[in-house]
Amino acid sequence: MKAYLALLLLVVTVASSQLQASAWFTWPTVGESTLKWGWWKIYTAELKTPTGKYLASDSNLALIIRYLRDIDKNDLLSATDKQWQHLGIPSQQRQQWLRVLAQQWPSVKQGDRLVFVKTATEGRFYQHGKPLGKPLSVPLSNAFIGIWLSTATEYPKLRLQLIGQ
Repeated sequence: MKAYLALLLLVVTVASSQLQASAWFTWPTVGESTLKWGWWKIYTAELKTPTGKYLASDSNLALIIRYLRDIDKNDLLSATDKQWQHLGIPSQQRQQWLRVLAQQWPSVKQGDRLVFVKTATEGRFYQHGKPLGKPLSVPLSNAFIGIWLSTATEYPKLRLQLIGQ
C-alpha cells in the first residue's frame, strides 16, 4: 500500500511539473531586458513566473530569449561557457554541460525565439512550441538560469530588469 501511494505521488508530481511547464505562455511577465554589446543589440529576454513575481526560491519560471541577430550554435556555446566561468563553475562541469547543450541547441537567426522552462524537477528548451532534446537535470538548469538570475551575473542591470526591479 505504501509503495502504491509513493508511486501515485510521484506520478502526480511529475504530471504537475509537466502541466506547469506546458502552461508557461499563460504566466505573467516579471520583467524584460535587452542585451547590448556596444551599439549592437544581441537579444531581448523576458522572465515569466506563475505569479508574475520573482523569488530566488522559485522553481517554476520561463526565460524567453528573442534573438536580434544571427548567432552560430558554437558561438552560443562559447558565450555560455564564458558566463559559467564568470560564475565560478569548474571547467570539468562546464564541459560536461556544454556537451549536453550542444546536442540540443540550434544556430539561431534574427527573430528566432528560444524558451527555457524550469520546474522543480527539470529544465527544458523549446523552439516553435516543440521541445529541443531531453529534459535537463536540476543542477544544469540552475546553472543555465544563473547566467541571468544569479546575483553574481556579469550583467547585473539586465538581471534587475528581468526580476522586475
